[in-house]
Amino acid sequence: MQTIELDSGSAETDDEHRAVSLPSSLAKVAEDYLETRIADGSLPPGTVLNPAQIASDLGISKSPVREALLLLQREGLVTRRPRSVFLVSEMNMKDLNEIYPLRASLNALAVRTILQQPSASAIVARLGGSLEAMRRSAELGDKTGFVRAVEGFYNLLISSCPNQRLQAIWRQLSRQIQRFRFLVILQTENLDQSLQEHLQLVAAMKEGFVDEAARRAEAIIYGALQDLHRILKSNKKAD
Repeated sequence: MQTIELDSGSAETDDEHRAVSLPSSLAKVAEDYLETRIADGSLPPGTVLNPAQIASDLGISKSPVREALLLLQREGLVTRRPRSVFLVSEMNMKDLNEIYPLRASLNALAVRTILQQPSASAIVARLGGSLEAMRRSAELGDKTGFVRAVEGFYNLLISSCPNQRLQAIWRQLSRQIQRFRFLVILQTENLDQSLQEHLQLVAAMKEGFVDEAARRAEAIIYGALQDLHRILKSNKKAD
C-alpha cells in the first residue's frame, strides 16, 4: 500500500470551519488532481496525504492543498484523523449499498423524464453517439478510456434531464460513483458486456419503450453493484 507521511504541524485545528464552498482556482487545481488520482487508484485507500509534497508536485503553496483536502473530506473521498492527518478513505460496503440503489433510481427517473420531453429523440441520438467512444475503447481493450466514455455517457444522460434536483443529487454522488466505476471496470474482463447493456438501453429509449428503458437503466447499476460486492469481498480476503 502506498504511504505518504504528513508533516504533523502543517494544518490548523480550525480548518474545518473555514469557508470552502467557493474554492480558489489553485484549490480547484489541487482538488481535481487528488480526485483523479483517488478515483483511478493511483492513491489507494489508506494512503496518507502530505500537503507539502502535493503542493510541491503542483508547484503551489500548501494552503490551497489543505483547502482541497477539506473539500474532498466533505465528499467522502478523504478521511481526517487527529493531528490533521488526511488519508484516502476506505471503500466500504456501507457506502456502496447506500449510493448504488440511489444511483439506480436516479438513472431510471432521468430516463423516464427524458422520454417525456419533446426533444427526446434528439437527446437519445446524442446518447447513441456517445456510445461510440465506449465501443472504440472496448475494441482496443482500453479500460481507462472506457471509464471516461461511461462517465461521459452518464454526464450527458443526467445533464439532459430537466429535473434540477435530480442533477444536484447526482453531482453530490458523482465523485464516489467515479471511484467505484474505476474499480469495477478496471477489474472486469469483458468490456463488451457493459457496452451491449448500454446499447440495449439506448435502443429501448429510441423505440420509446419507457418502462423497459428504465428497467435496463436500473439493471446496469445493480449489475455493477453485484460486481463491486464481489470485488470488495475478494480484496478483504486478500488483506
